[in-house]
Amino acid sequence: MDPLSDWEMFGSYEERNAALVLCEQLKAGGCPAMFEPRTLANAIDATYCVFVPKSLAHRARWIVAQLPVSDAELEYLATGKLPGEGGSDAG
Repeated sequence: MDPLSDWEMFGSYEERNAALVLCEQLKAGGCPAMFEPRTLANAIDATYCVFVPKSLAHRARWIVAQLPVSDAELEYLATGKLPGEGGSDAG
């Protein structure tokens, strides 16, 4: 039985690190992911294929489509202050 029968290929990359980063992004978003190197007969050229469960492929596409959190949003989450608000509460 093929262990990838319930998984579908989500993307392929020439760089191993690109595939690893995508896998981690998907996992952080709650979607299981794995990658597998695919080589030609000469084993010199390789592509790294990222796989997700077939039942979660839509979720994987949604996760990848999300914009990254901006620095201003991170600052607000950390401090509770909106960008442009003064640092002192003197009054």
